[in-house]
Amino acid sequence: MQKPLAGLNVAILIANGFHEIEMTSFQRALLEAGASPKIISVESSLAHGWQGKGWGHYHPVDKHLSDALAADYDVLLVPSGYRGHEKLKQTAHTRRFIGGFMMAFKPVLAMGDAVKMMAEIGVIKGMMVAASEDVRPALAENAVIVSENSPTIHNNLMSMLSEPENMQESVASFITFVENMRAEASKAEDDDAQQAA
Repeated sequence: MQKPLAGLNVAILIANGFHEIEMTSFQRALLEAGASPKIISVESSLAHGWQGKGWGHYHPVDKHLSDALAADYDVLLVPSGYRGHEKLKQTAHTRRFIGGFMMAFKPVLAMGDAVKMMAEIGVIKGMMVAASEDVRPALAENAVIVSENSPTIHNNLMSMLSEPENMQESVASFITFVENMRAEASKAEDDDAQQAA
């Protein structure tokens, strides 16, 4: 079986109240694609997922957000779940961590309402994102442009609506996005090496 993301370390940023089915669907697909997904959280040892209309399962945290560096990971995934985002917004480490991926032009996926939290902490100003109606006012207030398409890709950011019925398609789109960014980065390195030779 092909492992298109072999060797990549993927940070999954969550806090209690994250969208559990979404997170586990992407986590499973990343493992199958050869990547090494790691859960980064403001929670100390376990993060509590939200499933439908109530709390779901607990998931072990690999690294506390305060100790995590964007430089140690190749890709960032931020699942939806406003309860978790409210908690993430309370620490400056969230801006530092996400900002590190944005500045280094590493692939970032924002699912559903994650774009609202990212807009409010100021890491996606001027970017175009896919967004549901309920988060659009917050995006407008923070100079983020709304696209009518899902998924939307702007530079190194992929954003998509959280649609459980299209989860497999969403996962496949994300893996292709990361593959393409990886190929572009590799080509740029080769071009630089040829120019230096």
